[in-house]
Order: sequence, then C-alpha cells, then structure tokens
Amino acid sequence: MRLSKAQTLVITLLNVAIVVLVAVIFFVPLPWSTDAGGDGTGDDPTGTKPNPPQEHVKLREASAGRVKEIARETRLMGVGDETIVEAYEREGVLYAFGNATVKGLDFDDYGGFLCVINAAGTILSFTYFDGKIGAVGKTAQGYAVGAGESLYFVDYTGEAVKKSELRGEALFVGSVTTDKIAVVTQPTPTSLYLTEYGVTADGGVSVGNGTRIDNGFTLKFFDCYYFGDSYVIAARAHNSPRYDAAVFFTFAAGGDATAHYYGGTGDNLTRPYAVMPCDAGYFALASVNGLATVITVDYKFVSYHSINLGFTFTDASLFFARGKYYACFKRTDGAVTYELEGNLSRRTLTELDGLFLSAVSVAGESVVAMGKAVSSNDGLVAIVEPYTGERLTLGMDDAAFYFGYVNGGKLTAVLSACGGDALSSTSGGRDVYVITTA
Repeated sequence: MRLSKAQTLVITLLNVAIVVLVAVIFFVPLPWSTDAGGDGTGDDPTGTKPNPPQEHVKLREASAGRVKEIARETRLMGVGDETIVEAYEREGVLYAFGNATVKGLDFDDYGGFLCVINAAGTILSFTYFDGKIGAVGKTAQGYAVGAGESLYFVDYTGEAVKKSELRGEALFVGSVTTDKIAVVTQPTPTSLYLTEYGVTADGGVSVGNGTRIDNGFTLKFFDCYYFGDSYVIAARAHNSPRYDAAVFFTFAAGGDATAHYYGGTGDNLTRPYAVMPCDAGYFALASVNGLATVITVDYKFVSYHSINLGFTFTDASLFFARGKYYACFKRTDGAVTYELEGNLSRRTLTELDGLFLSAVSVAGESVVAMGKAVSSNDGLVAIVEPYTGERLTLGMDDAAFYFGYVNGGKLTAVLSACGGDALSSTSGGRDVYVITTA
C-alpha cells in the first residue's frame, strides 16, 4: 500500500512527539523527586517533597506529667506490648527488667530487656537478652537473670554476660548465700527442677547440686524459699476439675523431695492463688470449694489452720510491709483487703475498698498500696496510704503496677498500661511507665 504525502507527515510528527515525551520522562526531574538536593532537602520551590524520617531518641530525659498529680513520666514505648518482670532501685537508680513482644521504637529487639533509669527519670541504657525473661534475682555483684534457657549475670552498669544454660525457662532465680544462687525451671507441666550455682567474687559460675520433682499433677509454681541447707517450693497441684491442692515440696539440693498436700477432691478442692512465709509458717490465699479462705501451715507441716471468709472471688494477691500482711481478694463487685496477723486475726482495710492490689511499698511511716480499681471500666488506679485513707486516683487504661519506691520524699511507681487520661498516649498496645508523684 502506498502512503500519501499527508499520511507520511502525520506519522513523522507522531514519532517526533514520542521521542520528546521519552526525553522528558528520563531527563527532566519531577517536582516530587528527592534526588535534587542529595540530602533530601534540595531545591524544591513547590514544597511538596516529603521530609526525611525523624530519628527516634532512645536515651532521653523524662517528660512532664500530663496531670498535676504526676511530676514526671518516663515512658518505654514500643510497637507491641511491653511488661515488667522485676524492678529494683539502688542509690536512686532504677533497674527495670521486662519483655517486649515486638522490635521497634525504644526496643532494638524483642524478648527480654533491661532499662536503666536514673533518679531524674532519664533513660541511661538498654540491654537485651536472647529470649524472654522468666525470673530475676539480686546477687552480691548485681543481678542474675533467667532469659530463654540461659542464665545471665548483670552488673550495676547494665552489662550482661551469659554464664550457663538452663533446664528450660526460669521460674525463679534467687541468691541463697553470698556465694550461691538457686534457679527453678519447669521441664514439663508436671515437673520442676532446682539447680544450685556457685558464684565467685570475680564473676565465675559453676553448676552445683540439682533436684528434679516429678508429680502426677499439673504444677503451677508460686515461690521458692531457702532455710539453712534445705529448700521449700510452694505450688498448685491440680488435675481440674477432679483435684486441686496447695503443695509444699521440701528437700535438700541433690536429694529427693517430700510433698505436703493441702486440698484434694470434692469439698476439699483447694485452689491456691498466693503464698508467702509468715512468723508461724506459711500463708496461702485459696478458694476452698469455691469460697475465699485464708490458710496457715506451720514450718514443720504438722499443724494446719484455715478460716473461710464466705464469699467467692476471681483472683487474690498477698503482700508484706512494715510487719503486716495484706491479703487482697478481687470480687465481681470490687475488692476487699485484710490486714492479717500470724494467728489469722484480721482487720478489714476499708481505706482500700474496691482496689485490687498489685504492688505495695513503704513510704516513711505509711504503707502505700498500688492497684487497679475493679469497678472502673477504664482501669482507674489509686495510690493509697491505708491508715489515713488518702487516695491519689489516676486515669489509666488497664494498668498493672510492679514496683514502687520513695526517693527524696516522692513516690516513684513502675507500671504498664495502655494509656489513659493521666499518661501520655501509647504507641500501640501496652507500654511501660515510670511515674513520680508531685
């Protein structure tokens, strides 16, 4: 087919237009290009170029509190959920051990972390561990940490050194003498394992005696106590709904354990919620056949006493401060707290009505109780001096307190929460907060 002169001219003009468009695309910078200035700021008269991402400052000073009752706040922020396992104060410096579920913002890794914060609320350092922290204990040189299936020693600078492998994740790490620590792990749901470790002044660690406890019931560990050369482990032994009991295992490291059960089947179903040593032996807060009960057992496990309080509950906590024991029961209509003596005599602390305790601290001559108001939908938290009834109520969403201490006459509390009126906004999920009252 032969083209006319007009057709030839049109085709030529179209080809020229295509060449021009290609040249524009490849060689002319567009208004939103970030290449013009090299540093991301370049010559951009249109002002439409995006700004470079702002660097997140991890080691920072505390911020002012959002409400007048809080003088300052230090928030450990992540993009997931962050919680505290243990926290300690030494010479005004806070050592907060916890776990992060996601890497991001303050956290360079997920799993176990240590954050060191000074008396002014300034974040000094972060330390990370391989795996989730299960337990932390104080030692003569610093702290012993069970993270993942490893044992670490941490000095007061925050430096962590892995020392030994464990038989599973740690449930308990504790210093029993100046040169010995004990670690409890749970190899299976029906077993526990205690291992002793020798510790030298120069940081050396050696594996010592160990005892494995095998049980026919599922075990929930509560605590481990050391008396002389023997140990006592308190736990719940259950095979619900047929069997439930509090159990105390007594043994010397390396030897067999003897089990002492309190509870059983039928009307004797006993579910323990909290256990603590006392002057007369051991306290246990338990549900016996569905009702709140306070139990005491002597140190030789010969005498057993209990008192039924006559109501149902969903959780319980137990604390000791200034020679008194505080037993708190969470009920559907609120919470009730008793001050207990070793002989089971008790006094209801009406000053704490409605507050489910999660931490207790000593502030001068007063006992400061920290917890969550059960009846509040947004998790109101009260810090209370029990004998005066003075309350400091703070709006916090789903708050959980872990630790509190007084420095310079001001209370510093360590908690986790999902934000709230009294706290800065979370970055998603649950953050850790260190607040100091005004």
